[in-house]
Amino acid sequence: MSDAATIWATSLLAVGVASAIPLFATWWLASRPATTATWVPRLIFIAAGALLGAAVFHLIPEALDDASPGRVALLVALGVLSLALMERVIHALERPHAGAGHEAHGHPSHLMPLGIASDALHNTIDGALVATAFLTNPSLGIFAGAAIALHELPRELGTFALCVEGGMTPRRAILVNAATGVLALLGAVTALLIGADAERFGVLLVPFAAGNFLYLSAAILQASRGKAAGDRRVQNYALVLAGVLVTALLAGGH
Repeated sequence: MSDAATIWATSLLAVGVASAIPLFATWWLASRPATTATWVPRLIFIAAGALLGAAVFHLIPEALDDASPGRVALLVALGVLSLALMERVIHALERPHAGAGHEAHGHPSHLMPLGIASDALHNTIDGALVATAFLTNPSLGIFAGAAIALHELPRELGTFALCVEGGMTPRRAILVNAATGVLALLGAVTALLIGADAERFGVLLVPFAAGNFLYLSAAILQASRGKAAGDRRVQNYALVLAGVLVTALLAGGH
């Protein structure tokens, strides 16, 4: 097998394994309805923390390694604004069909497509990053694949929880996770086809994805504001902090 074929094979295998680990975790959760009912509301808050941590401790520092602070700030802002605009469009489309009990703002169903879109973009970027690492050095590619598999887990579980909370069945939520996971392979293939120039696109997409994550994290917390009191509110904040800390620790080894 030629060197190029080896890089292709190992890159796609690493991305496939990295995507399969969180997918297996969501399948395990969905196959246990009682566990799903208990953990989905909690995973929503862990997801908010994981998204915040991924943006602050992983994506933004990575972007700053390759671009000026001003450029990164601009792209992060564009990421925030793009998701805010998407949410406004979703609100405008859903409002005429809102029935009794449907909140005009902050209902989980509004957050679900935002979460799926952010997840899809980030998975594509992750696949491209792994492939780019393999193009640089196969050992670096293996390490990147393992690191991405670890930091994907809390975020993918959070996307699953957001889909279920937004009205999807657990089975359909798994299919959504699988579909966004396929985009990681697409990102890897694109990076391998482009070659060394793939890093140029990452410089633009990584801070943009960070802005997506920051907005979605804030939107999740805004949607849940006022729905819990006392000990439950403290527990929710603890779950958010746990999501931040786990993502920060995983990003530290990335």
